[in-house]
Amino acid sequence: MRIATFVRGFGLVALMAATGCKSLDITNPNDPDGERALSDPEALESFVGGASQVWFNTFVGTEGGGPLVNQAQTYTSAWNNSNMLFYGALDLDGTRNTRSWQNDPNAAARSSIEWYWEGYYRSLGLSNLVLRAIRVEGKQVNNPEDTKRAETYAELLRGLSLTGLAINYDKAYVLNENSDLGTLEFVHRTVVRDSALATYDRVIALANANNFTTPPGWANGPVYSNEEIAQIANTAAAYTIANFPRDSVEAISTDWARVVSYASNGMSSGTPVDFIINADGNAWWSDMLYWFNGIDGGRVHTRVANMLDPATQTTPYPDGGNPQPNSPDRRLGDGSFGNASMVAGFGTVPRTVNGGSDFCWSSQEIFDPARGTYLQSNICHMRYDQTGVQGPTGAYGGRGPTYMFSRHQNDLLWAEGLLRQPAGNLSTAATLINNTRVTRGGLPAASGAETRTALLQKWSYEMELEVLGLGAASYYHRRRAGGGLIVGTPREMPVPAKELGVFGLPLYTWGGTGPANSPATPTP
Repeated sequence: MRIATFVRGFGLVALMAATGCKSLDITNPNDPDGERALSDPEALESFVGGASQVWFNTFVGTEGGGPLVNQAQTYTSAWNNSNMLFYGALDLDGTRNTRSWQNDPNAAARSSIEWYWEGYYRSLGLSNLVLRAIRVEGKQVNNPEDTKRAETYAELLRGLSLTGLAINYDKAYVLNENSDLGTLEFVHRTVVRDSALATYDRVIALANANNFTTPPGWANGPVYSNEEIAQIANTAAAYTIANFPRDSVEAISTDWARVVSYASNGMSSGTPVDFIINADGNAWWSDMLYWFNGIDGGRVHTRVANMLDPATQTTPYPDGGNPQPNSPDRRLGDGSFGNASMVAGFGTVPRTVNGGSDFCWSSQEIFDPARGTYLQSNICHMRYDQTGVQGPTGAYGGRGPTYMFSRHQNDLLWAEGLLRQPAGNLSTAATLINNTRVTRGGLPAASGAETRTALLQKWSYEMELEVLGLGAASYYHRRRAGGGLIVGTPREMPVPAKELGVFGLPLYTWGGTGPANSPATPTP
């Protein structure tokens, strides 16, 4: 499917309905007057909101992210919704992933490969429509100030879309408001990454040069100042560089000094901010949290549970399961959660004063053991359950504040950049790590006098816990970590079969018994 089809297929009328903007007086709703629509200031603002909504639903969708976190053994699920079991299953002894991405037009599981591709190109196409209207056609949104606001946020969404393509695919197209859709060519993933970074640099410059507050419709409730947009763009840039490596070898040659430069101006600098978009359980659907902050949907892999409490949480999953924990980490504590009415339905222990802030324990084995006992776990992630009782008005119902990036994530990207440089400041790295290790976990502080290796271990522990629930970030962390992903796990996605078919190009894939990913640099 061509990119032009993505833009046309989404449809102006459908977009207006989805974003709640005023209706357009269009004679033929199947062939809307795009020129007139883009001349309407409210329509242009709604296009920005529509691009944001599409990007959000793509970023948090389990069709793409569910298999990744299962492959990473951070979350675990034996349900095959969104192909999670299909791509997360291992060989009989649980030591190898033998399944490549099923990049075939006749394979049902191809949908996971298509998810990010189609979603990010939809949001990219809508962002470029706004930028073309403003920069090429000279359109205004209400006044010069609102026009700069729309331009800045559309540019941010373009960067976020390019990041999604760069960190997930071996190659892609790079599109802007001047692109000729008839002459598209694939470029290597490094070119897509660098295009994303150049986009964030433009966002930062625009945000720092203008004063504005975003309207509520662009994040379904939360609003952001221009200063906060600059912080978000800096974090997104650091995220792009750090999460790009396909393995620990590529991580060595990563520009970690540039990660520090961006992260030091990111969401935990100055007045900290979290990048949150509200889910409503409908048009804005918090899919990853719906599954993995639901005690009966997904669990925390025993590999992570064992990190939290090695004394009680055995990995792999033992016969009969693991007992109630007693973790020194306050994020788990004694694993108690909820109230007495939840015991029968969710197998929890009613919350005590030692209940954790992020994780809880359930006695229930929610998965069919025939699908692999290594997928079972007694530890649940409920950090983003706003109701505290798995109520349908919170994450358990696909609703509520949903974190895209967090200030704590920025701290840990910043710390990683320091720790991966031979001359990186260990004292500063320790302080950044302690922002979660001590403040949230209640664990002994890192002093900065440890070896770099010891600090990297503390950093990795924090990253494992803090990025759970932030899209598929835990997969990207595991991918670049030494000894991270199970042998045979794909480390990137191929261009989807439908896209290759348009040009008559041969199908290919990554993972399983073949190569896990493409070369680190473009081939001549």
